[in-house]
Amino acid sequence: MFFYYFYNLLTSPGVMMHELSHAFFCVMAGVKIHKIKLFQFGRLAGYVEHDEPQKFYQGFFVSLGPLFINTLFTLFAFSQFREPFMRLQPWVWVWLGFAAGMHAIPSTQDAKSLFGLANRRFWRNPLVIIGYPFVLALYILNFLKRLHIDIIFVGALFWLGRFYL
Repeated sequence: MFFYYFYNLLTSPGVMMHELSHAFFCVMAGVKIHKIKLFQFGRLAGYVEHDEPQKFYQGFFVSLGPLFINTLFTLFAFSQFREPFMRLQPWVWVWLGFAAGMHAIPSTQDAKSLFGLANRRFWRNPLVIIGYPFVLALYILNFLKRLHIDIIFVGALFWLGRFYL
């Protein structure tokens, strides 16, 4: 039980960034937001309640927003991890990058929303077919989160950010 609370507190900035990413893309797409919960203990760490997007591209960006924003922030944070290691600042960047990266993968609910939107918009715009591989990828990534793929994802981002940026 202690580990559960410790992990949730440790990665709470990532949850907040995840939810703010959804909210940011809602605002950019003109989708009305009704309620935002940035962080809470429980099965659902946070959420954004909003209207259904009217166009597929709006739902696409709202659903995948955390993948874009959290990943870019994680890369940036890890690129800031420089010597001297004896100071606190590089370790704060590592912590923030870890927290954001652990919550970069959109949830199963995000995949369900995107899938439903693609199904409802398919006959109006057959180009939404490009959304189905993303939905499948989200389902697979969420399944693999049970095997801790998110830690491997954060490790890959650390390697990219630290050595290539």
